Amino acid sequence: MNMFLQIMDEVKRIVVLYGSQTGTCEDVSQRIVMQSRGSNFKCTCMALDDYDVKQLVNEKLVIFICSTTGQGEFPDNMMNFWRFIGRKKLPPSVLTGLQFGVLGLGDSSYTKFNFVAKKLYRRLIQLGAESIFDLGLADDQHEWGAESVVDGWIVDMWTILSRLYPSSPHFTDPLKFSVLHPRFEVEKVENPDKRNDGATEKKDGPYNKVNPLISIVKENRRVTSEDHFQETRLLVLSTHDDEHASLKYQPGDVVMVQPRNLDSDVDEFLAALSFNGDLPMHFVPVSENDGAPRIPSPITVRELAKNYLDFKAIPGRTFFQIFALLSNDENEKEKLVELGSLQGTDDRYDYVNRPRRNILEIFGDFHKTTVRVAVGNLLDLIPFMRPRAFSIASSPSKHPGEIHILVAVVNYKTRMHKRRTGLCSTFMSKLKFGDLVKIWLKRGGIRFNDQVPNIMIGPGTGIAPFRSAAYDLTAIGKTDSVVFFGCRSNRKDFYFEDEWKELKDSVELFTAFSRDQEDKIYVQHIIKEQGELLWKLINSDRASVYVAGNSKQMPEAVRDAFLSIFKEYGSFSDDESMKLYEEMQKTKKYQQETWS
Repeated sequence: MNMFLQIMDEVKRIVVLYGSQTGTCEDVSQRIVMQSRGSNFKCTCMALDDYDVKQLVNEKLVIFICSTTGQGEFPDNMMNFWRFIGRKKLPPSVLTGLQFGVLGLGDSSYTKFNFVAKKLYRRLIQLGAESIFDLGLADDQHEWGAESVVDGWIVDMWTILSRLYPSSPHFTDPLKFSVLHPRFEVEKVENPDKRNDGATEKKDGPYNKVNPLISIVKENRRVTSEDHFQETRLLVLSTHDDEHASLKYQPGDVVMVQPRNLDSDVDEFLAALSFNGDLPMHFVPVSENDGAPRIPSPITVRELAKNYLDFKAIPGRTFFQIFALLSNDENEKEKLVELGSLQGTDDRYDYVNRPRRNILEIFGDFHKTTVRVAVGNLLDLIPFMRPRAFSIASSPSKHPGEIHILVAVVNYKTRMHKRRTGLCSTFMSKLKFGDLVKIWLKRGGIRFNDQVPNIMIGPGTGIAPFRSAAYDLTAIGKTDSVVFFGCRSNRKDFYFEDEWKELKDSVELFTAFSRDQEDKIYVQHIIKEQGELLWKLINSDRASVYVAGNSKQMPEAVRDAFLSIFKEYGSFSDDESMKLYEEMQKTKKYQQETWS
């Protein structure tokens, strides 16, 4: 009994709270939970707004993982939490006794890089909490992506916690996977004929990830020429699933799409495994408090793979640590252990990240280990599919009852000449008239101002939200909108060319076709050419500027073009130009929605 009490005394509660717009922070949170299993740290995990914030004063150790959305805004599932702890009347000592850590996931192409994580970190310290970890600021623009910071931060977190709260040999080390602790128990179905066909799913709103709208495909057509290397499609979805249910959106909003794996990929996945994927089973979470996703039950592994498992994801270090535990082949196990170690980071990058090698391919490379994967191991090895976000390209006034999505289909070859395709864009490209798609809405990072002129810069598929806005602004009689669009060729990928001609009386369009002449011309070059017009709109007419599109180099190039306009036509110094730009961002006169 004394031994039992001693063991229980060593157990340390950790609350892991995440604020996530697309699910990435939730994935990182689940990684921490998975590593904690079997250790002396017991994790409770949930979204920040699902947590009773008034209990924060009673907690001893909390890990916060959060992203920044839009123009430095809080994720939807964190807003209520922030409103509470942001209240000015809270005493500065209210969180004394709380130890915490903050890991932010951000994108440095945005000026307010990891703004939410930085703000939360400062506020917790103001309220008396003690940070026992360095503030982690992961950057999606890094060569290795956010993982370059995330993995190291989590390792440092466990190292510090293990030093502060040492444990006896009865517990496992969260940094060393030595024993599998599955997060789901698998139970065979006694009555396989009694299946959950989804008939009990909620049908009316509000619509969200848990209760998506089942939308019907009305049209799916290619909008780039057949001889263009990039396939881009316009997908038209119904916003109604019956006469009582609908989605209402504004220009600038985002639609979330839940993808599915292709049947051919599911067949290949099941062929690599050693069990029957068509037997219905129950997947029961081992813990009710660690944030494990809920799976409809009963369900076959085939259905699980098609609708939930992202087996074509690029795995991180944790995958190899778990996979190594399943191996009994000396050569494969040795290599997997190496790839799952901190010392194997460079090898892992060369094997996984550089060629973008996915889990399904790794199963093929380590086939002797793959055949030892049991059904219960799948949900520890393979992440769940995350929904993808798309700027809505349709207008509520012009396209009632519909949502239009402009999709660039990801399909390329790596340096190793391996074909790579995007999970969601490939799924969407294959949809046919009448097919069903799960969708819901999110507020986007852009909000348009109908009281002033709007300057909209959207190269490539970045034009989507500006098509939406152009129609809506025209519908209320505005005739002072300016749009800059860029693509490779006037003939091959000029999106909505005919529609812009119809809008010419209310929207002034400037185009940049980068490959139609010897010297490449991009939107930033055309912006500089129109400097006098743009300065008048910004300085005299108080115009707002909006930028949407790829986050790699375009946003910075467009920013620099405006800074040069401020200097040339406003006679500003470098410092004064930057201050004006920053002030426009602060007052939402310069808004940005970009993606990688």
